[in-house]
Amino acid sequence: MANLYEELDVRPVINAAATFTKLGGSIMPKPVREAMSTAGDSFIDLFELQEKVGKRLAQLTRNEAAYVSSGAAAGITLCTIAALAGADREQALKLPDVSGLAKNEVIVFKAQRNSYDFAISQTGARVIEAESSLGDARQKLNDKTAAVFWFAGEHFAIPGVDLADVIAIAEERGVPVFVDAAAQIPYVSNFWHFTRELGADAVIFSGGKGLRGPQSSGLVLGRQWVIDACRAQGAPNHGFGRPMKGGKEE
Repeated sequence: MANLYEELDVRPVINAAATFTKLGGSIMPKPVREAMSTAGDSFIDLFELQEKVGKRLAQLTRNEAAYVSSGAAAGITLCTIAALAGADREQALKLPDVSGLAKNEVIVFKAQRNSYDFAISQTGARVIEAESSLGDARQKLNDKTAAVFWFAGEHFAIPGVDLADVIAIAEERGVPVFVDAAAQIPYVSNFWHFTRELGADAVIFSGGKGLRGPQSSGLVLGRQWVIDACRAQGAPNHGFGRPMKGGKEE
């Protein structure tokens, strides 16, 4: 069989960078490709599949609950919606109009602002920048704060500011903390480090990077209420998360 890329006149490249989306993510191992092929042989109820796969993933990752998103960016958006509207789909259908929501602000540290935080602001949430200090973050927390997002990785490190301390001051105000750890596998222990050990409400991983799964997949791991909201607001339900659809194969 001729190489598919050659048939399309697409030139394969040597990846000397990383598992970037623009380079096609990772190379999936044979067992992954075989599992996807087998999954494509049957019709299923996607709601049931999400529930059962989520339970299995929660066991494997030592979390309360788990959700398979259509990528890490989709996970960021769905977690934001969870903070804004919970599992209330009627409330979420009003997005990106957040004028009627009691809590419509999301705190991100200025030093961690990046192109991926558009996945937060596209919901209509107002992104509030905190300077590189716990004191400023505590000051920015108020009755309108829906969530705090932390972007993990050495290139996002803030001298003198630790995630554990951020979680502690957010807990004082009853504000959830979500961690974008898209490329933070390895280590495998990161599956539960951010949530079970540090206390974040949810952590988000890319499926197509260190996990070497489908590029159009991701994981949201954490507290049950977050996952329940992701399921309620995500595909195949209609609403803000409908375009973020993962198939049964992913």
